[in-house]
Amino acid sequence: MILIINYVLLSTAILSVKASILASPPQTALVIGFENVYDLSLLANTISDQGIDVTLVIPALNSRDIYEHLVQVEVIKLNFTTGSNDKREEKALKACETFLSDKNIIKRVGEIQPTFTIFPAIRHDACLIPWAKSIESIPVIWALGQEDEYYAVEKSRMAIPFQTDKFFDRFLINLNLKSVSSHAQNNYANQALKLIKTYIKNVQDTKLDDLYSDVKVFLWGGDPILRVNFAPLTHQLIEIGCHHCRGVQPLPPVLQKELIEFKLGTIVVTLDSEYIDLIEQLAQEIPQGRQGQAIVWKSKIVKNTNKKNVFINADVDRQDLIGYSRTRILLSHCADTELLEAKFHGTPVICFPRNSQEKNNNLRAIKLGISISLNNDYTIENVYKIFHEINENVKYREVARKVSLAIRDKLAPASDRLIFSLNYAARNKETMIDYWPVGRDINISTFTEDVNFLYGLIIGITVGALFVATTVLTWYYQSKDNKLTKVKGKKYNR
Repeated sequence: MILIINYVLLSTAILSVKASILASPPQTALVIGFENVYDLSLLANTISDQGIDVTLVIPALNSRDIYEHLVQVEVIKLNFTTGSNDKREEKALKACETFLSDKNIIKRVGEIQPTFTIFPAIRHDACLIPWAKSIESIPVIWALGQEDEYYAVEKSRMAIPFQTDKFFDRFLINLNLKSVSSHAQNNYANQALKLIKTYIKNVQDTKLDDLYSDVKVFLWGGDPILRVNFAPLTHQLIEIGCHHCRGVQPLPPVLQKELIEFKLGTIVVTLDSEYIDLIEQLAQEIPQGRQGQAIVWKSKIVKNTNKKNVFINADVDRQDLIGYSRTRILLSHCADTELLEAKFHGTPVICFPRNSQEKNNNLRAIKLGISISLNNDYTIENVYKIFHEINENVKYREVARKVSLAIRDKLAPASDRLIFSLNYAARNKETMIDYWPVGRDINISTFTEDVNFLYGLIIGITVGALFVATTVLTWYYQSKDNKLTKVKGKKYNR
């Protein structure tokens, strides 16, 4: 009996040792954003929710843009000053130098020993890829927005970019994207590579493209429901667009009590403060009183209004407003993250775009059938007309519901794909290889490109041959005419 007990205890001890050996070590993540603070803070919060210790590094001057409900995320602020006329590249270079030169931050990073260093590609890569390598952390790039996505795809070579517009539209779009990429290379990357050599001794003279051989994971912050401008070439490119999307939580009791008394539901607004006059006019146009509608404005700048059916709140989670069961419509700039949240929760939207990216998102929302274009007419008459059309027509909510199902009904949630890709990179840190055709020395092209090149070559040869033939014939006949003129001239002189 004693022998049996000893055998059981010994077996348990052996299994415990094996389990401790097989258990994965604790992981930590360092998320760094010299810009895109809100979206990166959302990413940091999602990673923290999944059990990974996260530290977020952001500029102090952008700290107001941070996600309001971070849970167990340490925030480190970079203190530096910029001029009002400084360009984004100049601000990124100052942020990079501040980060590298701050001894307290470097000490804290040494204590954290981050398993992953996550950052945007554009205006971050030349500073952070070699730095992450120097501390033996896995560099992970993140991209959201057409320009950022194109830049990350071009540098990482983990996908093939493409455009589906007409020829001249494609040409102009590609020309603009090339210009943005070249501008970032010339005005940020080259200077950052020189800067980092003063802080990290073992940085070799190498090109930015070569540094991307150390990048093993590409987190795409978009979603196919928004756009698809590239074709992935490797499983290392992970779509995580709706990683933060979740079910709706109850609104704060005071706000809930106010909104529930408006019979016709709620309008949610996430616009900039410059639209305050328009929102007040809209509040006056919609049905009034307890039998009417309420407007909730999510804003950290606008503090108050004289309209009784307008409620301004800075702390409530944006998703809880967009997905609120009584929300009828969202008035938004239609940035990527906001539009994804509206689609996830099945809420129709009216877009007030500020740039080309948001204009494209507006067109996408219209094409899906969850919005109507304002056509750059932001008068109260036109806004109310569009609002009334969407609010009174049930088809927009039905289409929005179908879009919501399309986003939710996927093989795995975006948060699961995010965590799996990070764990996979950590497990295979030493053995991960670049799968063909992804590689620094391989020229990637498509069949269409090859066909277009062949057509261009044939047309070029044909046009060239015709030009040469025309030139020779012209020269020949001109010479012949000159000779005849000379002969006639001689006869006349005689």
